[in-house]
Amino acid sequence: MRRTIAILTGATAAALVVPVLVAAGPASARSAGNARGTQNTQNTQDARGTAGAATDPVSALKRHFRPHRGVRISENTKIIGRGGKQRTILTRRDGVLEFGTFGPVASDLTTKFTMPTENGELKGLFAPSRTISLKGVTYTSGGAYADAMPEGKKWLRTRGESVTLVGPVQQIISIVEPATLKATLARTAAKRPGGTWDDTRTTVHSGTITLAELYRASPAIRTMLGRKPTGPSATLPVTWKIYLGSDRLVRRVVSSYTESTRGLNSTELTYVNDTRYTGWGMRSALTAPPADQVADFDELNIGADQAAQAQNPVRELFEN
Repeated sequence: MRRTIAILTGATAAALVVPVLVAAGPASARSAGNARGTQNTQNTQDARGTAGAATDPVSALKRHFRPHRGVRISENTKIIGRGGKQRTILTRRDGVLEFGTFGPVASDLTTKFTMPTENGELKGLFAPSRTISLKGVTYTSGGAYADAMPEGKKWLRTRGESVTLVGPVQQIISIVEPATLKATLARTAAKRPGGTWDDTRTTVHSGTITLAELYRASPAIRTMLGRKPTGPSATLPVTWKIYLGSDRLVRRVVSSYTESTRGLNSTELTYVNDTRYTGWGMRSALTAPPADQVADFDELNIGADQAAQAQNPVRELFEN
């Protein structure tokens, strides 16, 4: 029971999908504009000054690992079902990643879903949610368990988890991890002008990296998968584009991969993620929600049938 619940919380409703990448097969993107106020512009200028001396993207990233500084992210993800179920789920995740001396230490992220109209009773599992993660504790408001919260409580607390940066419906290439950024860029196959993002001209690097290579480089991927990918899943190709500014900081990442299962209900899902990074070096001081608004698992009013139903809601949506 508690194992099922753990799958459903963590990094908001965006982590609802049980990782199926450990049994996958082979595998595209979208653009949008950006805007921000005077404070973000000043933060960006400060960030460029800080990273101005950096000669490579990893060094530029590490220069921003300072307490109470961070970056704003905005992600759009499409999950596309193939075969008999030509459905598409759209998700949007926005918020702030806060850094410490060695990398991300906190996050405040809001997730929203746009679902196919015929999703029926699964709709409640994809309700909008906000998640704050810091000091090994994650607080989730809204989402799948909003109706199960005790009276007067708004936040569900889960302990023992570090900041969760990657989930199956989030950006699989975590460029705030120096090793991941380095390993991915080492697989660059082409470079070209990438346009202007976050008020800076960019160069877009593109290529392909396998799931096994990401597993070796990325702590977030190792946490997400739980075990080393083997067989066909190890060679699963993740295609990517990374947009680097003139200050060598990442402004945009687009990735895609396709996973498939073979069995009674064979399913093929393609994940396409487009993430924007703005306001590098912005000030951030995230705090936990008020203690009197927080509840733990053992306080929830959850039926066994509700937990069982939600084991893998995304795959269920495409199979049924």
